[in-house]
This record gives sequence, structure tokens and C-alpha cells, in this order.
Amino acid sequence: MASLLEYLNNFIWNEQFWLGDDAQWDDFISSDPSIYYPKVTHMNWSIVIGILLMFVRPIFESFVIIPFANCLGLKERKNISLKESPPLEAAYKSYKAEVPYNEIKRLSKETNLTERQIQRWFYKKRLMQMPSLIYKFKECSWQAFFYSITSCYWLYTLWDKPWMWVTVNCWIGWPKQHVDNHVFILYLAELSFYWNLLFEIYYRSNYHQKDKKQMVLHHFATITLIYFSWGCNFVRGGSLVLLVHDFADPWLNMTKMAKYLNRQTACEILFVFLLISWIFSRCIIYPYWIMYLAVVEILDYVTTSSGYWLTSALLILLQILHFIWTYMLITTALQKFTSGSIKKDSRSESDNELSDSTNEETLKNSIIQSEENSRQMTQDNQEN
Repeated sequence: MASLLEYLNNFIWNEQFWLGDDAQWDDFISSDPSIYYPKVTHMNWSIVIGILLMFVRPIFESFVIIPFANCLGLKERKNISLKESPPLEAAYKSYKAEVPYNEIKRLSKETNLTERQIQRWFYKKRLMQMPSLIYKFKECSWQAFFYSITSCYWLYTLWDKPWMWVTVNCWIGWPKQHVDNHVFILYLAELSFYWNLLFEIYYRSNYHQKDKKQMVLHHFATITLIYFSWGCNFVRGGSLVLLVHDFADPWLNMTKMAKYLNRQTACEILFVFLLISWIFSRCIIYPYWIMYLAVVEILDYVTTSSGYWLTSALLILLQILHFIWTYMLITTALQKFTSGSIKKDSRSESDNELSDSTNEETLKNSIIQSEENSRQMTQDNQEN
């Protein structure tokens, strides 16, 4: 087993693949206790911390976020009781809320329930599948809390660093570049949090997001970049990538929180800050500053290797995702001009969810109206 792990480690961290002819892994061994070079084994603790965060988060939500939401008028949705019915479950999976009237008539005979009872059952089932506003508020609060701390901490840590303002310093002196405690803590925290986000997608049964596949791609690409930038001591460039990524995220999550609280004015003000910070960081700074230093400037100091091409591909993948989400944000912004307010959260809804402003009564009426329309269409067809 030990030999297998050693083989996998040597395969993943192939020296020629990542470092080319410019360096060796032995270059990252420091004989001076005051000088620290990155060690991948230290960053492996992020997986353990990411798992622990899955237990920390519910505690944080229970004692901080939920009381805060309640003070602002946002309450937990009442529990919904629903009797088990395999025929209705099967019909729901096939049709969701839009169950044809002929199917309702058939189910009524099969289950000995009235059509009204069946409609009501589908209404409750649909409601149970919808993420509540408090659920969305908790998710956004958790991320807003983390990104607010890290973005401020990154600015504090990097403000006086030479590579913050003159990016060629990311490569001068490589690979022997000391990593201080602040950068180490932030790197470990960021990697742990992205592991946690990835675990949440796969292991939280009630996870709801429209762009689930994009989020998996984003988290996986980010985790890979953090790992390899740490292992190859491209930490200076990696720290700038993380700073730029965290810059707009607090505004994104606070905008959503204001929407869930039905604070329309606050939502629109925060959305302006979000749009400015997002476009500035993700569509200007990232491609023209970060990608330039990581894809172009590096060539004057580091020989091209296979690791360089992989890292460049991941950075480009992140930029593509940035453009996709920028399109979603601009689409949301256009709602203000077409309908007078920001109504739809284009990133947090699943394909089958209604907008955040939809309440339970609206859902009930829409389902009943849909059933009435189906019934009327069936009757018209029969008459013809």
C-alpha cells in the first residue's frame, strides 16, 4: 500500500512535468528555519478541514445566521406533511407540476382520491422541492461571511508585497521564494473552503443551483490551481488569483440576501456595487493582469513545461466561466430597465424553481390554474 501511494505521488508530482529544466523538488527544501517553502503535505490538511466545515456550518447557521435572519423578518417555512403514495410519486417524477388532467383522472380512480386532493398533493410536493428563502439566505450568508474575511485579509496581507504592484516579482527569484504565515493561512483557508463547497454539492441532498455543472467545474479548476500553484511555489501569482476571485463575491451574496429579505432598494444598491466589482475584477483585472502574468510574463523567467500548459488551460477555463456568469448578471440587470426591478436570481435557481419573489400562494394558484387549463383543453378536444 505504501509503495502504491509513493508511486501515485511520484506520478502526480512528476518533476519534469511541473518544473521542466529550471528547478527540482529539492529546491523547495530550506535549511533556514526562518525561510519556508511550500510543502504539498501541509496543504493536504485542507481536505480534513473541508470535511470539518460541513459540521461547523450548521452550527454557525443555527446560532448566527438564523437568529440574524429572524431579526430581519425572515422565518423558517412551516413543515409540510405529505402522505406517501407511490402512484402519485411516479406521476410527479414523470410530469412534475404539469400533470395532464387525463392523468389526474386516472390517478383518482387508482388511489380513490378526489381530483382536488391529488392537485393538493402535487402542490405540496412541489413546495417541498423548492428551496425556501431561509435556505437560500443561509447559503449566501455563509459565503458572504467567508469571502468578506478573506478579501479583506488578502488586501491586508498583499498590500505591501512587491508582487502586488509589480507582477514580474511573482517570478523573480523563483523557485526559492519564501512564503510567510499570512499567505500560508489564507491558502489553507481558501483550499479548505473550496473543498467544502465541492463536498456540499455532492453530499447535500437538498442542494439547489441552476449552474451546478459550472460550479463543479469552477471549484475543481480552482482547487487544482491552488494545489499546483502551491506545490510549484507559484504562490505569489496564486495569491493574486485568489484576491481577484474573492473581491466581488461578498457583493454577490449580499445582493442575494437583500433580495430574499425583500429589501428591494438595498438589493438594487448592492447590485450596482456587485456589477462594478464583478466586471472590474473578473472581466478586466483577471484577463489583462492575472492571466497576462501567468501566461505571458512567466515566459521570461520560467521555461515552458507541461505544467505551464495545464495551468494556462485552467486559467482560461475560469475566464470562460466568468464570462458566462457575467452574461447572467447583465441579464439580471436588464430586468431593472424592462420590468422596473430586479426580480430573478439567475444563478441560484434550479431549472424547475420559480423566482425568489414567488410565494406559496402564487405557486398554489399556478398549479391549480395549470390543472384547470389541462382539463379545459381535454374537454375541448373531446367535444371536437
